[in-house]
Amino acid sequence: MSCVAVIGLGNPGLIYARTRHNLGFWLLDKFANHKKTTFHLKSRYNSEIAKLSCNHKSCILIKPQTYMNESGKNLKTLLSQNNCDPSEAILVHDEVTLPVGRMKITNGGRSHGGHNGVKSVFSSLGDSICRLRIGIGQNNNPNSKLSDFVLSDFNEEEVKCLELHSETFLNALCSLINDGPDKTMNVFNRS
Repeated sequence: MSCVAVIGLGNPGLIYARTRHNLGFWLLDKFANHKKTTFHLKSRYNSEIAKLSCNHKSCILIKPQTYMNESGKNLKTLLSQNNCDPSEAILVHDEVTLPVGRMKITNGGRSHGGHNGVKSVFSSLGDSICRLRIGIGQNNNPNSKLSDFVLSDFNEEEVKCLELHSETFLNALCSLINDGPDKTMNVFNRS
């Protein structure tokens, strides 16, 4: 039986846990908690992994423990050795072009948009991968570099907004796993 791989992007370590760039990790942690499973470090893949079943589908959650720029480094081997087809993989990551609390699902054929984690995953698995993109807002400070912005923490109001929408994000992720991107985009990209 094939396995659906869900890859969340972030940087390892507590110092990055609440940063904008770690929304992929954040959502996968919420999903694992909701499904009552835990992550375990698999050093041969340099990733934290959780395995579960989602409505009779086998699923593996992956949080690469390389830093963002090398997120794709071990993914091809990891997916191959766990019977996951890269064309069915789902990538969850932060998106600077969307406001905080908004999401957008895309299915292949899109640019990485300057996101180095996405670029690394594309170089490993190809650019046809389905993506669940969660908004972190735009950098409105002209004196601040984008890299500083994405590594900054969310403020209290933004955290509340993300928590308020987290159930919708989780429902979209479940739908991607169970129903695929086309049906999920029709439902969730409209709202």
